[in-house]
Amino acid sequence: MKCFQCAKGKMMPSVTDMTARVRGEETPVRTEAMVCNRCGFHVMTDAQSDAYTIASADAYRTRHGLLTTKELKQAREDLRMSFRAFAKYLKVSEASPKRWEAGLVQDQAMDELIRLKSDLPAARENVTQLEAHLGVPSAASRTQMIVVQMPRREVQSEWDAPGASNSSEGVTLPSGLVPCMWPTA
Repeated sequence: MKCFQCAKGKMMPSVTDMTARVRGEETPVRTEAMVCNRCGFHVMTDAQSDAYTIASADAYRTRHGLLTTKELKQAREDLRMSFRAFAKYLKVSEASPKRWEAGLVQDQAMDELIRLKSDLPAARENVTQLEAHLGVPSAASRTQMIVVQMPRREVQSEWDAPGASNSSEGVTLPSGLVPCMWPTA
């Protein structure tokens, strides 16, 4: 294809540096475009334009610590959710996750919600920060009692000894149950 500007050169696919404007910020992007081999004029095919949009959004997202297109898609896929199910889970319109994966930049509050609802370590860290902020003991540090029913043996154990108590911390257990305590974190 001939160059649209100089009409002498030939438009060839080439990786080039461009500057995108995302949310009012200039963002450098390295992307593929059709470039005139004579005058350097740039144009993009539809596919190149779509890739440029995503590359621009991801450059901005990376600069601002937001989930990238790949990370957003991975979060949805890890939950084994369609766009519709993911949108319903996040309580947003079905179009929102589609737009984010197509290059529309999510705001910081939505990014945080996505992390809290799709990333277990992020959710746990949020609980830890909330407990610290509220001044309550960490749930991870509390010990819980779990009752396990063991099969009865013919041999008498210390739990079956005459006068032994089947209670722990004020909880009376039915006959045949043994108290076991360990941290559940």
